[in-house]
Amino acid sequence: MALPSHERLTVARELHDGIAQDLVGIGYSLDLLLAQPSLDMPARMQIRRTRLEVDSLIAKVRREILNLRSPHKNSLFERIQELCSLLIPGIQVDVSCEDVPLSDDLADELIVITTEFLRNIAAHSRATHVAINLYPVNNRTCLEICDNGIGGAQVKEGRFGLRGAIERVRDIKGSITIESIEGTRIALLV
Repeated sequence: MALPSHERLTVARELHDGIAQDLVGIGYSLDLLLAQPSLDMPARMQIRRTRLEVDSLIAKVRREILNLRSPHKNSLFERIQELCSLLIPGIQVDVSCEDVPLSDDLADELIVITTEFLRNIAAHSRATHVAINLYPVNNRTCLEICDNGIGGAQVKEGRFGLRGAIERVRDIKGSITIESIEGTRIALLV
């Protein structure tokens, strides 16, 4: 389940004081390596690529810290649209959210799960279109995420994003269906 507000602040502080600071320290160490005049060009290029990856991780951690510290005043529809703008820019997105009775905790959990699926779409699908639908089904709520990408979404050894999202769905007493041949369709029922 999503964390209560006092626990969210604790996690945000731990992220800031731990992982974020460690990443900044790694970035400074890479900067020192780049300043070495004896460094050959292939090594310099690899260190620069690594430095850019560290900067990207720092930005992600800072976004998560901000997310943990920000109370959610927006509707679920607005939050999903914001996620799409942030995580899959340049991909055409259609979002349809019917009025469904969800607790704040369940809505927060759906946002976390949706975030993981959108990250997977951005990283792996090569999709040009994503449709997200939220609607009631027999006193339950269905969240459906479809893309027109290359398909192939499945749990893989050593990869934990999709596995973690499936575990989260089960933790909220939901079920999940993943169809991924030509494009991918993910349907959660909670």
